Amino acid sequence: MSALRRAVAAIQRRLTALYQLDLDLRADDFLVAPAAALRLLDAPGPRTGLVVVPDAGGLSIGLYVDPEDRGDRGAIVEETSHLVCLAWHAAQERPVSRLVLELQGEVDRYAVARLSGRDGLGHFRDFVFGEWMDDATRTLYGTAHRAAHRYCRSLSRRYPRRGDAPRLVAELRRYYRATPEQKLHAG
Repeated sequence: MSALRRAVAAIQRRLTALYQLDLDLRADDFLVAPAAALRLLDAPGPRTGLVVVPDAGGLSIGLYVDPEDRGDRGAIVEETSHLVCLAWHAAQERPVSRLVLELQGEVDRYAVARLSGRDGLGHFRDFVFGEWMDDATRTLYGTAHRAAHRYCRSLSRRYPRRGDAPRLVAELRRYYRATPEQKLHAG
């Protein structure tokens, strides 16, 4: 098994344990070559991401990671989060928007870093918009980023110590299952 497959599988296990998700899914089975994934996109897209293509049976989904991002744990967490979140919503027969996927991915980057003893808020300080984004995509990502940053800052204030982890995890589980409106206004 490649290092990338192991990383995606480990992150999926981390997320499903964190949120207590029962999914019949192996995220690493969805890995596709970046070049093939980018050819399927209707417009320019991120160099690492999730590709969703409608087909006769419903949807075909692929997770692609550019070679430049293979060492970027945060990017792999975020894209694996998108896949897990999409699968969980489908299993619950709940609709999910691109905004919710981006918002949850940002929160998951924070949660995985924070619960691993790293700086969960560092990603928010280092955030830059992708050059590939059009105005509508930039607006969507900006909305998700600001809402997630506000919520994660509030988590860091309310649960500042390592010993606060059980209460932090309980809140993150509630947040995962919240409505889109609740997620956008959390914090």
